[in-house]
Amino acid sequence: MKKYIALLFLSLGFFTACDMVSGEGEGAENAVYMGNTNSSGVISMVVSNDKGGSAVITPRLANITDQPVEITVEVDKQLLEEYNAKAGLTLEPMAIEDFVFITKDKKETHGKAVVTIAPGQYNASVEVKIPEIDETKYPYSRRFAIPVSITSSSKYKILSSPDFAIIRLSRELVTSVGRFSRAGSIALVPNAELRKPMDNWTMQVSMLYPNMTNSNQTIMSIQSGTGDFYTRITNDKGIQIKNGRDGDDTWTNKPLANGKWLNISLVHRNASSISVYVNGELQKTFETSPIYFSDMNKCCLFIGNTQYTSVYIREARMWNRALTDGEIIDKEYLPQDPTDPSLIMYMPFNTVENNGMEELTGNWEISDFRTLGIWDEDPPKMSYVENVKFPSEDLVIIEPENSEEEIG
Repeated sequence: MKKYIALLFLSLGFFTACDMVSGEGEGAENAVYMGNTNSSGVISMVVSNDKGGSAVITPRLANITDQPVEITVEVDKQLLEEYNAKAGLTLEPMAIEDFVFITKDKKETHGKAVVTIAPGQYNASVEVKIPEIDETKYPYSRRFAIPVSITSSSKYKILSSPDFAIIRLSRELVTSVGRFSRAGSIALVPNAELRKPMDNWTMQVSMLYPNMTNSNQTIMSIQSGTGDFYTRITNDKGIQIKNGRDGDDTWTNKPLANGKWLNISLVHRNASSISVYVNGELQKTFETSPIYFSDMNKCCLFIGNTQYTSVYIREARMWNRALTDGEIIDKEYLPQDPTDPSLIMYMPFNTVENNGMEELTGNWEISDFRTLGIWDEDPPKMSYVENVKFPSEDLVIIEPENSEEEIG
């Protein structure tokens, strides 16, 4: 979880208290800045719909003061716009009426708070609290944050960086996940519109493998496409991108753990490379030929294979563009909006009637290798596990009495 938070905000830099005095306020012997806990200026707030959540921001001084210093912090929507532009994200500001600032004297305000750093001290704290979240107003498919800036100081200058905190909402989610009750390849046959050159694309899926010792366990691959594209995954060698050949250099060579959720992203850029990410971390970039869907009848995107018995799966997606590093992490575990025009394939693997499967963009026909005449392989069967909690590295099931069970 800490890694998830830190990597998402890699685009913003940090400057020490000696850097970049903005010229606001009086008194060159001291300065005011936002004393956040990480260098990006971004704080994560874990929130649930019913219980909400809270985070603390800490306006502070470079040195201890000998007199009171009054500091004002305010919601700053422009800050979030600038951050989105740098990070390639689409975070939306939470409405000011849906959260409160709480100061040390228990005063609650909306949108703006004033705190005082007392003589002999160097910081003050402001709690930012969300009592609860209306899922209708704040759907899981969109991302939200609370941007806060220091806007005034009664005595000392304000450092221009960091003079802010972006509080990103990390939503708790309880959902269902798929489980291969019979191993096999899920074959997705693309429509005619997708059967053309695609210089940039991103595939992303979350898997939990009980065992990755088999040497031919795949992830997501393309059958009979333009440009050979096949993947493998093992404990010791990590992930293989097979583009016309084998070899040790076709593997990431970064070990992976059994029994953990792995969010795997495969990003094809400029028709010349594929970058592999696991849980938001870049593993390796491979040079490739152009890879896209051909007009052959047997051409399909396939997920899994005959080595997939008891593998858990959720949130399989494909975009017709290369996601940024920030987007890869931002989209890691929360549901997506199937109407997003760049999202060309989406299988959330939520519970489907009669243990079926569904693809939500309408661009694909769900089939299997036997039906397509690729080879004689039993089609996969899916079952569903309810009440699975995210974010989590493990398979955590919330029991009806609100206890949590971790499946090893």
